[in-house]
Amino acid sequence: MATYTYAQLKSRINSKIKGKIGILIDARETLNEGVRQAVFDIDFVSMRRRTALTPNLFRKVFEYAAPTDIKNYGIIGIEPQTDRALREYILVPSEQFYRRQDPNTIAFDDADMVTKILVNTDQPNDLGIMVAPLDTTTSGGGTWQAVGDGTNIRADSDNFVRENGSLRWDIGSGATTTAGVKNTSLNSFDASDYFGGNGALFVWVWITSTTNLTNFILRIGSSEANYYQKTITAASDGTTFKAGWNLLRFDLSSLTTTGTPDEDAFTFISLYMTKTAGKINETDYRFDSIILKRGEPNNLVYQSSYGWQSSGGTYKQDSTADSDYLNCDSDEYNIIIDKCAELAADEVDEDSISEKYASKYKTDKRSYELQHPSEVKSMISTYADFKRT
Repeated sequence: MATYTYAQLKSRINSKIKGKIGILIDARETLNEGVRQAVFDIDFVSMRRRTALTPNLFRKVFEYAAPTDIKNYGIIGIEPQTDRALREYILVPSEQFYRRQDPNTIAFDDADMVTKILVNTDQPNDLGIMVAPLDTTTSGGGTWQAVGDGTNIRADSDNFVRENGSLRWDIGSGATTTAGVKNTSLNSFDASDYFGGNGALFVWVWITSTTNLTNFILRIGSSEANYYQKTITAASDGTTFKAGWNLLRFDLSSLTTTGTPDEDAFTFISLYMTKTAGKINETDYRFDSIILKRGEPNNLVYQSSYGWQSSGGTYKQDSTADSDYLNCDSDEYNIIIDKCAELAADEVDEDSISEKYASKYKTDKRSYELQHPSEVKSMISTYADFKRT
């Protein structure tokens, strides 16, 4: 791939507008605008990117982190990092995704200035172990007890995610820095296949208020004296904790170990938050469905909206240094020159030059797209199913 720096682009545009680049109010901003317009107008081959899907791909886990530089809904595909067969995914509206939950579908969920990718896969990894559905106070064996300021543990059959209910609890007035639940006498389960690789423990938590909540901590082991510990500071999809239901994911790697846990015979789990001592007298927190799963490493292939890289290889939307270089090859560079020259000429009142490069941009764009059709998925909407009776 050819390498073209900001300094080279600036020099080329200066030559196109009769040496008047010094008249521009802010040459860098004008050229950045031209690059942005070209990048959002055309799916350049050189701006396709591949990154690891976060987290690994799990069945029945729908929400994944979207790359910050993904262009609109510009997803090309999801591909296994192993030699598993490549699956064809269909891009659908988020409402349809949630309503139908068809296998091998993808959607985008935009809310609060955060974009998440939704994936429903039938990829044949294991469905995991349901450790405890948490629909009663004795779910999974033993009895669920309070941790720290946790209090008033009871079953809730009205607000839950899966099975028949959730485990509901309150934060009391003890003014400690933890609150949650634990069970020291669960039915023994073998968790050995879920450690040291792609295994994770998932649990849903209902958060009444995120104020003064720092993190969630999992302890899992064969007793209160022999356990692994993992701390998380965000939901499974990488977003911050929010009021309402949050899916927590505790990756079972890079753990803190206390004692000698027997992975073949776990009977102990503790789930609790770290909080400030002043976070007291709050009601209606919940946990639901503790599940162990193994994920499959996959890559997300997508169209990037970042036209630049720094000299150190950091992708960026706008150039900030003369040494930044464009993520483009020669034919793409020529199209970017067309757009930047059009904008720069218009700004310095060289109308004929601006019109010339506007026309040239359209021609070059059409030629490029004929030779390099976009691989971005088109969204397919299904409004109703019609069945013969």
